[in-house]
Amino acid sequence: MRTFLPFLFLLALLVSPRVARAAEVTYTAGMSGIECADCKKTISRAIGKIKGVKTIRIVKVGENQHRLVIVTDGSKPIAKSDAVAALGKDSHYAITSWSQGG
Repeated sequence: MRTFLPFLFLLALLVSPRVARAAEVTYTAGMSGIECADCKKTISRAIGKIKGVKTIRIVKVGENQHRLVIVTDGSKPIAKSDAVAALGKDSHYAITSWSQGG
């Protein structure tokens, strides 16, 4: 019986469904209304509450334009409307563009 248990264990490993991990997904957004470091912190906290978000980067790319890069675990797609909702309807920040990918 003891020699049979390892065989059953190996058989169970081969037959059991494999858990597939979702790959990371990156979203890039153009933003306006960011005026200071506290604005960046506020945005990072708000977007960070979206399920699956792992990393947030905000970089100034022009006089009144910033690029928001969001990296997720890929478990759930994020739409522009999700980000807008996370920022709140009273927010003065505007998402001017949205794309999935680098």
